[in-house]
Amino acid sequence: MFTLGEEPIPGKSIAYHTDDPHLLPTVKAALHDDEWEELKNSRLGVFIKFWELKFGWVSRLVHYMLCYQLDIKKKYELWCLIGPEPVRFSMIEFEHLTGLNCEYIKNLDNPAVEVTDELARFWELIAVDIDAGPSSQQIVEACERSGEWSRDDRLRLGYLAIYTGFIEGKKYSSATRASPARLVMDLEDFETYPWGRLAFKTLIDSVKAKKLTKTCYTVDGFIQVLQVWVYYAMPDLAASFGNLYETNRVPLCWLTRNIKDESLSKRLSAHRYTRVVNYEQKEIDEMFPQWDNDESDVVVENLVKFMFAAKGKWKWTQECCPVEGAKKCTNPVYVKQERPQPSVNEERRAQPTGNEERKAPKKARTEAYTESPAAAARNGITREEIEQLFKDMTKVMTAGFGQCVETVKLLEGRMEALEKKVGIKRKGTDSNELQLTLSDTGKDAKEPGSESVNGDKGGRENNVHAANIEPGCLTEPSVVIMDKTKPTKSDLEREEERREAQKDIVKEYCRAKSERERKLAASQQSPFLGNSTAKQIVPTKNVGHGYDPFAPVDKKNAKLFLEFLKKDLHHTLRFEKKPSGSRSLWFATLRTPLKWLMGYHMDGFINLLRLRYSEHPEHFRSDRLCFLDSTFGLMWIDKYGDFKSSELGINGLGRRLPPGAFDHYAGLVPKYRQSNHIWGKYVDDIYAPVNYNNEHWIAIWVSIPKKHITIWDSIPSHIKPAQLAELIEPFTTMIPYLLVELSPTDEERVKYTLEPFTYERVRVGVPVARSRDCGVYTLKYIECHALGMSSFPPALSDKNVKTIREKMVMDMFEHDLCYHRDGDDDAYTALDMYEGQ
Repeated sequence: MFTLGEEPIPGKSIAYHTDDPHLLPTVKAALHDDEWEELKNSRLGVFIKFWELKFGWVSRLVHYMLCYQLDIKKKYELWCLIGPEPVRFSMIEFEHLTGLNCEYIKNLDNPAVEVTDELARFWELIAVDIDAGPSSQQIVEACERSGEWSRDDRLRLGYLAIYTGFIEGKKYSSATRASPARLVMDLEDFETYPWGRLAFKTLIDSVKAKKLTKTCYTVDGFIQVLQVWVYYAMPDLAASFGNLYETNRVPLCWLTRNIKDESLSKRLSAHRYTRVVNYEQKEIDEMFPQWDNDESDVVVENLVKFMFAAKGKWKWTQECCPVEGAKKCTNPVYVKQERPQPSVNEERRAQPTGNEERKAPKKARTEAYTESPAAAARNGITREEIEQLFKDMTKVMTAGFGQCVETVKLLEGRMEALEKKVGIKRKGTDSNELQLTLSDTGKDAKEPGSESVNGDKGGRENNVHAANIEPGCLTEPSVVIMDKTKPTKSDLEREEERREAQKDIVKEYCRAKSERERKLAASQQSPFLGNSTAKQIVPTKNVGHGYDPFAPVDKKNAKLFLEFLKKDLHHTLRFEKKPSGSRSLWFATLRTPLKWLMGYHMDGFINLLRLRYSEHPEHFRSDRLCFLDSTFGLMWIDKYGDFKSSELGINGLGRRLPPGAFDHYAGLVPKYRQSNHIWGKYVDDIYAPVNYNNEHWIAIWVSIPKKHITIWDSIPSHIKPAQLAELIEPFTTMIPYLLVELSPTDEERVKYTLEPFTYERVRVGVPVARSRDCGVYTLKYIECHALGMSSFPPALSDKNVKTIREKMVMDMFEHDLCYHRDGDDDAYTALDMYEGQ
């Protein structure tokens, strides 16, 4: 962006609004201890944990890195130079450092949220205009009067404090965007929203809008992550600049020493040739984050592909990047002239007479500044030191380009050999073909003395031509991208096919190496790698999405399943003629769309989830889950009348609970994959299917910490609100009573109250089913949410019901095969699928 040696020098520290000294302390004082811990352990708790570390901010370090930017077209990436090496700061690096949710979503800045009466009530409670978002100042003022508020309202204040103070990161009194803030009315939806993507976009938009040549500028958003990124990109520099801070709550992390007593430019210069982490590596198809309205930059895309293929074996030199900047710096170093103190006589002679004073024009006070040719200190950095730093960098730029050209040609030759080996032929000169050009278009690009792909030898001079070179510009060889001619529609189609084929080849070629465990040599290892926030601010455990619930059916298992069904004597009969209790009827009911699922079908799939959860709890959103079968709902609804009619004891307890209530509470039932986990102590979330009048299925999710029940209904019109209230009352009333009644100690009992749980039937984003397919949707609601999916995928739809049912059958059959590989088909009851028939 700036010519080497002419980068703007910081005059003052970069100003920012995150980490306000009053915001989080006030919120912490307003929340109860358990509420504060819940907020800190949520998906947005990384900001609270980062605040507790008291991270040391080094403004000049971030400013210097921003001044070393490359001039690129992409809106949502930063590329900077560390010596000769380019490093990237994109959403991939941001996600790696923070662990926040950065999934793609449409209308990121303006999600559709309905303005309900409840939203209007809460906005009035915090004294915020209904058309605006809250400011940090309004959050602090609301915390001071939140003593009598409900638990959910106080938690909403905490989440909004994170939103205003870190994600938006605006001025203390400035209003934030209203639409994202309104998501707080649903705490679950608010927590699962991709705030990492929004926080990164806010930060990158603000950084790219700033003029780095100004004496001082203010950046919105979570700017501290840029300093952590510098530490991540330069681990040895991080080890030199940072102190290791050990705490029992989080692993080792970086704090920064006071470095004002030493020249920062010298220390940056000393680390130009140390190890550099250019980018966070993923699979090649994940290296380009998806953004709306982003601009394409072929140079940056080819740079990523080249670095991905090189796998760190390429040695960068300064000549790989231009030295002429796209912008001119207008911020030279100035030094204020010190005037000698005049004597008393000189002062008297200098004083004008009355007439002279009247005649003299009025002038504004000015201070003389002259450009300093000598070494004049400014913020601990001198001009000579900076000039010497960039002179050293300029020397490096004059050597090593030949090695760059040879390596690029070698990689190109390997790619051509690989294409020939797998049988892919290039289509010559497609009019839309963009390629790395290392010679005149009329010459062959072979290395002198090297053997070509076809086996013949040849040699010639390398001659790199760039398009549109103006007179007086840099004429040294460089790697450029050439667009041959204007593409046609057919050319674009052929180019897209060729790119997809090449991408598959590269993925197959690189997958073996990318999946290996990368190990550093002894000389490359550092005690500061892998245990600091330079790698990740607060490590977050990667849980959920352990498998795809809508993955295609395994054809091999489908063939085995058909052979299994053929052993049933009734498999050839029509559906209505199959006898009750036959295995073919059981599976035919589950496989056929619009067939009502009985309780034993529901319990079979619930047991499948219990099996998967017991073997791989890391695949699910939490390790504190519980899946209950349909018996739980039937028993509690049926015996609720006995509970209400039983007499209360002196302490408000003593009511008659449903049979088996203690067994559910202690994790003794369901017996299949018995968990033995006590509710509240080891279980926070309960999932269960609930039957309504033996004509409709719904799914419930009981959150014990939130004291709330979420209902997913595939046909909301089937149960009216008054009927739903009657149906859900046994659970909202007896679950809190059970937690109080069965708590073993008084210390445990005080955590809960007899106040009924709240409930809500979610309508937005819940796929709607046809009649009699409600059981399938109910089970998939439970599975998708337990896997940690932020929303129900489009695959859950009526057109895919048959495929979904087939997938459910295959999953049950496949897991059951793990227990009956000896051919004992009569013992096919591992999942209790035939219980009740």
